[in-house]
Amino acid sequence: MQEVYLFFDDSGVLHRKAPNRFFVYAGYAFFNKESKEIAKRKYKGVVKRIKKQKMINGELKACVLERKDKYELYRVLKNEHSMGLSVDISRVQDSILDNKKSIHRYKDYVLKRLVKEKINLFINKGLLDPEGNLKLFICVDEQATASNGYYNFEESVYEELKNGIHNFNYGVFYEPIWHGALEVEVSYCDSKCNYLIQASDILANRLWTSFKINDPGMRNMPQHSCLRLP
Repeated sequence: MQEVYLFFDDSGVLHRKAPNRFFVYAGYAFFNKESKEIAKRKYKGVVKRIKKQKMINGELKACVLERKDKYELYRVLKNEHSMGLSVDISRVQDSILDNKKSIHRYKDYVLKRLVKEKINLFINKGLLDPEGNLKLFICVDEQATASNGYYNFEESVYEELKNGIHNFNYGVFYEPIWHGALEVEVSYCDSKCNYLIQASDILANRLWTSFKINDPGMRNMPQHSCLRLP
């Protein structure tokens, strides 16, 4: 059984009157529990050292850290498989931004696109065999999406990967990319208790900053992929 663990957090505000025109999802991918745990231990060690040096209690959030501390945390997992997605809010349809429910649905949609993009990339690189069996674990910061969309999101990821999906507006069918058995498990995590969600927060903030100041070099990572929407 193949396994993939995905961790996500967001940065920015998906709102018509957002102070910055970009909204970002970002995160890390691991192929087994062992590699995930090794990454967590490395990141936790640096977090503990910074907290001790700075005499900080609680979570190290990107929005309150100095630039050098954020870079030190980012550097821990720089060489891991990572992914990012940016939404140019100025190009999002007004109807999507009209109410909270449609915004939450759109956030789930773009996150699903990011999941599919990364899994497809792994298939194309020969890192996953789409004819085999896969257990896909997705962990999202509980503040990053609507928890009442849990089952819909889990099922929609499965449907997109395993059965494909029709776009009735354009009369297009997107073929499935996974042909073996597939299990999808989505969990919404408290970032205070999850170091890989915390790492995703640091990465998301870095990507958001890169778009804000127009510095593509900040997105130059060895095993990183980036998707832009809409």
